[in-house]
Amino acid sequence: MHYQPKKARSKTILVLLPTISNPLYAEFYEAVQGNLEQLGYDSQQHVSPATAYLKHLKGDEFGGMITSLPETPLPLARKLPTVSFDRPISREIPLVSCDNYGGGRLLAQAVLKREARQILILCGRQQDLSPINERLRGMMDYFQKQQTSFETAYLDFTSGNLLKQVRLTKLLTGQKYEAICCSDDITALLVKQRVRQLSYQPLVTGFDGSNFVRNFSGPADR
Repeated sequence: MHYQPKKARSKTILVLLPTISNPLYAEFYEAVQGNLEQLGYDSQQHVSPATAYLKHLKGDEFGGMITSLPETPLPLARKLPTVSFDRPISREIPLVSCDNYGGGRLLAQAVLKREARQILILCGRQQDLSPINERLRGMMDYFQKQQTSFETAYLDFTSGNLLKQVRLTKLLTGQKYEAICCSDDITALLVKQRVRQLSYQPLVTGFDGSNFVRNFSGPADR
């Protein structure tokens, strides 16, 4: 009768991350792995670019998926029990995220309280500008509401260190910005390093608050 017993669902969870160079994702995966182990599950991590790898997945190899890749294939996410971290994939896929829009507004509010008027919003990656993510939208909406002009630029983390430094040097030439609002803490740390070298002291803000960055930056930089 061609009967085939149903396969038991795998006890391995696939975790897809855009990078591990950002301490936020390293700490996130460490927490996910520890909690999965307590529940009797294993985890398998893949870091972007994982496009070729994802094309060959049928989904039967895993019991579920946790992803922070905006390019996660929707058919795979529909086949597996899936939760997305901080990157919306589809309305039907559960999303765990902070209030990025509200956080962006609070950040912009804090910057204007410091009376900064020449403002640069600097993204860690070009994709964050198109479409504009909620974190940046919160900043922009508040600045526009307060009739404060700003510029936007990006610093692509796929580039090598030399290219990043060249890009930063071009952006900071003339030292005209009173505040540089960065989309994440790693971008903010790179900016702070560069402005110190230029003896330039704008207000620099980040976003994420990983334990590594909190300990690395020290109380004076927070």
